Amino acid sequence: MNNTLTRLADVETVSYLNGVRVAITHDKEQAQDQADLFAALGATIYYYPCIQIIPYEDQELENAVREAAAGKYDWLVLNDADTAWVVGEAMRAAGIDPNQIPRRLKVATIGCMTEIYTKEFLGLDSSFAPEIYTPEYVAEALHLKPGDRVLLPQSSMTRASLAKCLRNTGAEVTAINAYRTVIGRGGDPLPVLLWEGKIDVITFTFPTAVRYFVKRLEYEGGSKAMLDDVCIACIGPLTAATARDYGFHVTLVPQQHTIAGLVEAVNQYFRE
Repeated sequence: MNNTLTRLADVETVSYLNGVRVAITHDKEQAQDQADLFAALGATIYYYPCIQIIPYEDQELENAVREAAAGKYDWLVLNDADTAWVVGEAMRAAGIDPNQIPRRLKVATIGCMTEIYTKEFLGLDSSFAPEIYTPEYVAEALHLKPGDRVLLPQSSMTRASLAKCLRNTGAEVTAINAYRTVIGRGGDPLPVLLWEGKIDVITFTFPTAVRYFVKRLEYEGGSKAMLDDVCIACIGPLTAATARDYGFHVTLVPQQHTIAGLVEAVNQYFRE
């Protein structure tokens, strides 16, 4: 992965993370860049994947991606990072190269990690990244015209409010249930590591990870009380807000809402 937002050069070169133990709430495939940056600064990495993404096998998304490459849509709206990853997988399955996507297709990415994943897994730049994530704001800020064609792939658990708000502008919205999510499994035994005081940092890069983290931790016999002495690092304000809603004490949110920004903020935290 060569996303410039995650390269080591973007991170503070003086390391304060030697021996610091970092738990990443994704699997190795999705979190390779984050793990590489932390490891390069001397941190010890643990994986605790909280989300398992299960794409639907009915080929509806693959067909929609082919239609996008053929110029059917004006907008592709991606409302979370998981969706960006699934669309990227569908592009590969359909044999669609990013260069085949018409330049007239604009891409809206909701959330900082969604923008990163769109570049990394789809090879596409974001045309619009809203500062406010409510469906009403997104629909208004896109300045859609009646008849504009919008492709909206999403999780089966996503509320219909965004599609409804987009349709209220007069746009023709194709909403596709592209995947479902379940609690992740595998990785390292985080409840045991927390009980033994062997975790210093836990990172969260989007809100869904927080919600599923709580479910998995409690299912495996852990509790939020185990996190009292752990640095909770959230990549952006929406993820941090979700963490606070679940009763977490959020230790830090980087000014730069990227993987590199997150790693650098953790590095600087341990400088103090």
